[in-house]
Amino acid sequence: MKPEEDQTTWWVPLFLSEKSLIAGSEKITALTSKEATIKGIDIDCYKLNSNQNGFYRVNYPAERLVKLGETRKQLSVADRIGLIADAAAMALSGLGSTTGLLSFLAPLKDEESYLVWAELINQLGKLKSVFSESSPEIRDGLKKFTLDLVTLAAEKIGWEYGKDEGFLTGRLRALLISTAGGSGHKGIIAEAQRRFKLYTSGKDKSVIHPSLRLAVFRIVIAEGGQEEYDAVLNEYLSTSAVDGKEICLSALGRVRQPELIQRFLELMLSDKVRTQDKHTPAISLSNNVRARHALWEFIKKNWEIVYKQLSGNMVVLDRFLKNSLNKFASLDVMEDIEKFFADKDTHGFEKGLAIISDSIKGNASWVQRDQENVEKWVKEHVKV
Repeated sequence: MKPEEDQTTWWVPLFLSEKSLIAGSEKITALTSKEATIKGIDIDCYKLNSNQNGFYRVNYPAERLVKLGETRKQLSVADRIGLIADAAAMALSGLGSTTGLLSFLAPLKDEESYLVWAELINQLGKLKSVFSESSPEIRDGLKKFTLDLVTLAAEKIGWEYGKDEGFLTGRLRALLISTAGGSGHKGIIAEAQRRFKLYTSGKDKSVIHPSLRLAVFRIVIAEGGQEEYDAVLNEYLSTSAVDGKEICLSALGRVRQPELIQRFLELMLSDKVRTQDKHTPAISLSNNVRARHALWEFIKKNWEIVYKQLSGNMVVLDRFLKNSLNKFASLDVMEDIEKFFADKDTHGFEKGLAIISDSIKGNASWVQRDQENVEKWVKEHVKV
């Protein structure tokens, strides 16, 4: 930021809770200057922006995040969610610490709130996606870190839905099973495969709860091969339910074998996938580190077909490209994308291409800046 761009002094409500202050301390309600020193803080449990009432980020030092992780049970659900989101945003921007984020997440194995788990797994997933190609040590270490985080909760919640179970408990079960299975939990993988065989053979269609279909399908596709791919594809082609088709497309994108990746790419552009649904396989493939490069090469090779199919509505084309290409963390790939579209008519999706470039630049900077520290943290804190 240039000095001339930093002339405004904002009034920022601090929302310091009562327990953040030592008894008898003067309570400061807002920041009214660019810098201020707040006295009388209880360093054991203070947190700014209590219950996330303010629309701003808080950048805590790494050691403070560790402390907040230790005292997490004193924090509300909103505060725990906010801390994860703030730490992740600060890490990506370069203003905060990625290792601080990981250190805050590490003790959350006993978390019980679906809302907190959803934010945790979302942000950890972004971190894994961005750093997945930086080094095998980081990729494998973050996968094991995720497994260590979710194992206790996933095993505790189990597979069966209770009669009077709350909606969010069911959502949490699906999230934990999907994440644990995707991170290599052998027991959950085996159970998913067992239920999948009973379901697809027709012996017991009730063995997979409707809320667990996506989790189970994702696991068996990632761990399986041709047989599992064909079974889910058949499910996609035979179901008439809109959500059923979306579940299958999302799951098929987890495929790992190169030949099956190519089959799925071809399916994506076929008339078997509706125009408005083509972004679903694109999202799944771009999240798959084994498939995202193949996706980009496929788009380049088949650009005329892609453009013809999707340019009837530029919103659809713009969404498809952003979801396909925004996960890369390589400046070489960014340059390749810019070079490819340099002589193309990009009217209607030029803003999407700018967002893609900005996303890749941010991801690449994040990796370049923090790769060494993340690799060191993984080696010290994760037993692979």
